[in-house]
Amino acid sequence: MEKQTRNVFGIIHIGTVNMTLKVIAYSSLDDMEIIENVSREVKYGETVFQRHHVSFQSLNEICQVLLGFRQLLRDYDVKDVRVLSTTAICEADNLINVLDQIHIRTGFDVEVIHMTKEIYYKFFGLYYNVLKGNFNFADKAVMLLDITSGGVGLTCWKSDRLLFQQNIHIGSLRILENFTEKQRNELTFPTAVREYIYGTLYPLWKGVQRYDIKYIVLSGRGANLVSRLMGKTSENGLFLITPDELRRFVYSFKGVTPFKLMQRFGLSQNLANVIMPTILLYYELLRIVDIDMLVVMPTTFTEGYTMYYVADKTHNDYMAHLQGLLLDMMRRMAKKYLSDSAHSARIEEYGNVLFQALYQFIGLDYSYNYLLRLAAIFHETGKFINIRKHNLCTYNLIMETDLFGLADDEKEILAAVLYYAFDGTLQEASPVYHALTPRQKVITAKLTAIFRLADSLDKSHLGKISAIRAELKDDRLVVSYTAEADISLERWTYLKMAVDFAEVFGISTELVKG
Repeated sequence: MEKQTRNVFGIIHIGTVNMTLKVIAYSSLDDMEIIENVSREVKYGETVFQRHHVSFQSLNEICQVLLGFRQLLRDYDVKDVRVLSTTAICEADNLINVLDQIHIRTGFDVEVIHMTKEIYYKFFGLYYNVLKGNFNFADKAVMLLDITSGGVGLTCWKSDRLLFQQNIHIGSLRILENFTEKQRNELTFPTAVREYIYGTLYPLWKGVQRYDIKYIVLSGRGANLVSRLMGKTSENGLFLITPDELRRFVYSFKGVTPFKLMQRFGLSQNLANVIMPTILLYYELLRIVDIDMLVVMPTTFTEGYTMYYVADKTHNDYMAHLQGLLLDMMRRMAKKYLSDSAHSARIEEYGNVLFQALYQFIGLDYSYNYLLRLAAIFHETGKFINIRKHNLCTYNLIMETDLFGLADDEKEILAAVLYYAFDGTLQEASPVYHALTPRQKVITAKLTAIFRLADSLDKSHLGKISAIRAELKDDRLVVSYTAEADISLERWTYLKMAVDFAEVFGISTELVKG
């Protein structure tokens, strides 16, 4: 069989502890090869994190490393490059200026990845390896504990079903920023850190305990380093740690501190400051959850992003599979707000049919169908809070909720669509619309127009229309429906929403029986 042609791309990660560059050759998700892997430990991380400001010196350090990476990319003749920044720089008060200076000095455009998306990318790569059978979890409940510099992600699944996902702003460096240098040298410091972790995560413990979790998966550089510090050896690319082994490791320090880690293992202060809270987070979780095994998998953020990028480029079926798991979890989330799940399912189906008929002709990427489906799932959740102002309540609910897998700009579009889901004019005088970027405004207007048509087809919530078909004929969208009952309310509502639809797309629409 002729070997598939491989594409090459580069990925740079501006992290808190390290800046890394990888050059990857790929033809599919199962055919990827790292042909260059460079990592530079950096000094700016904790300072930037504590002050929420990137100083001139820190910016110089970042740009110097990036210039070195750029030369390496030129040597490999890599044209397709992604430059990603996570926790530390994301929260800097001079972020816009930093991104501008990086572009001017290095030519790189930096994509800022916030915590929810960062944790999702890592889960994306890790769960793919789980499905391939890298470790047999025997249909037991499993939880990924993902610790970044600025946050912790808890993602639980069982038998190919997502059970819950929570993110908390209590990462390794965020923990340390609550203590002064003097306090870190006190004998009681390790106990204070443990109590701080327990108190901050306390609201989650009962939710975690109800799922009878038997395996905790750890991943990333920190988890791999802790495994090696414990003297563990890799088994098929994995490190297996029993709860007792981790407890004995922690007890051996008689109080884990960065200084003791530096003394025993020769770690740099920067690295020790990250690893110490990480170890205590592991330990604290073991005090709450009775598990069989800790499984350390090698997947890092950059590996997860790389797998997502390749899967998207090659249209791998895993994208749709994981999206299905996410939608299932979102539907269960919406149920907590007593939304009409049967009605929402019908709107989701109608919206999907309309989108499939339209997206290639209206300037929308297919990926926005996912936002449209989420809009159908969540569009009535605000009624649980205040039925009179439900659109505003739904908007605020979405904006203040971590929706696994959504970037902040995507969540802002979703929230805006839900704000205008039933009525209202999308105009600059509206604070919700005014807050969007020009690109977000265009996408919001298009998704809102489609959603309003879909919602009109079940305005009564009675499910009178059993099925629809949609076809774009020249400049006219013809929607055919099947129904036995009278649909006067739905037809009249459709006619009303068709006016806005025509203004947005320049396309008329007609609802016909058949």
